[in-house]
Amino acid sequence: MRSTEYRLPAEQRAGYRITRHFLLILAMCFAVAAPPASAQVESLDPIELPSSFLYPNGITQDPDGALFVGSVVSGQILRISGEGKERFDIEDPSVFAGTTLKYDNGSGRLWGASPDFLGVEQPDGSHKRRAHRIFARDVTTGAVDIVMLVPDAGFANDILLGEDGTLFVTDTSLPRILMLPPGANRLSVLVEDQQLASEGTGINGVGAAGIAMAADGRTLLVGVLGSGTILAVERADAGPARLRRLELQRPLEYPDAFAVDQNGDLLLVESGVGSGNGKLTRIVDPLAQGARPVETLAEGLDIPVNLMIDAADPSLVYVTESGLGHRLTESRRSDTPPEKFYIRRYRLK
Repeated sequence: MRSTEYRLPAEQRAGYRITRHFLLILAMCFAVAAPPASAQVESLDPIELPSSFLYPNGITQDPDGALFVGSVVSGQILRISGEGKERFDIEDPSVFAGTTLKYDNGSGRLWGASPDFLGVEQPDGSHKRRAHRIFARDVTTGAVDIVMLVPDAGFANDILLGEDGTLFVTDTSLPRILMLPPGANRLSVLVEDQQLASEGTGINGVGAAGIAMAADGRTLLVGVLGSGTILAVERADAGPARLRRLELQRPLEYPDAFAVDQNGDLLLVESGVGSGNGKLTRIVDPLAQGARPVETLAEGLDIPVNLMIDAADPSLVYVTESGLGHRLTESRRSDTPPEKFYIRRYRLK
C-alpha cells in the first residue's frame, strides 16, 4: 500500500513518556554536518527523514531500489524511493517496532523484529509490555500476514535471511540463535551456547545482536553486543555447531548490525553508547587466523543501530543513525529528541 500522506500519531513526538526501565530495554537494541569519515570511505549527503518519524532502526531494500526503514518506537514503516518518502504499511496493533527489516524476494514479504519497547500504559501509570515477536508484511499491500512470538520470552534482535529463505534470528536475552526454515510455522533453536551471552547489567549484559553470513556461505558471524565479542558459528551437516571467538586488533564498543561486503570483509556499527562516538567499522577477512584488522570507516554517529549494503551498488552503504544519544549517553543527556533524523550514506573506496 502506498500513500502520498505520511503521518504518525502526534504523541510520538515530545509526548513520549519513557521510563528508566524502558531505557534499559531500549539499550538492548539498539547539526546536519556529516560525521567524520576516513580516507577509505566518502561521506555522501544523508537522507533526511520526515520530522514525525522518530528513532530509525531497521533498513532494507526491494528489487527496484526503494528503501524501507523501521523505527525503534513504532511499527510504522517508511518507504523511500524516487517518488519520495511515503508511509508503506497498514497500521496493525500486533506490530510495535521495526528494529530490523529484511526484504524476501522469494516470498514477497518484508520480515521484521518487533520488540514492545513502549508497552501499554496501565491505569496506575505503569507500562505492560507485550511479548516480543517477528512479523512479515505483504510487500504489495503492506498488510501484516505473519506474526510469531519469540519462544521462552526471548528477545528477537537481528535477522539474517538465507539464500533459501531461512530466517536466522539472534536472541538478545537468551544465549541462542533461532531459525525459521521456509514453510515452518514456529521459530526453533539453531544454536544455544553461553558464549552468546554477556555478563554485566544494562547494556553490558546484552547478548547476541548483529548477524551475517560469511563469504563462505556456511559460517554465521554473530556479535555479542555487551561484551564486544564477534563469534564465527561454524555449522556442521550433523552434530552441534562450533563457535570460535575472533581475535581482533582492537576492542569494539557495542557492535551491532552486520553485513558482509563484496570482498568478504565484515561491516558493522559500533553504537558508542558509552563514549558518544558511534562508528561504521570494517573487520578485514574475518574468518582468517590471527588478530583481524579493525578499521574505523566513519565516526561521530549518534548511536548507529543498523546498516545495509546497496544491492545494485555494493560500494554504497546506508547506516541508520538512531539519535538515541540524548537518552543513552551521559554527555548528550536530554529529554529532547533530535530535531531531525537521518540515514547516513557512505561510499567505500
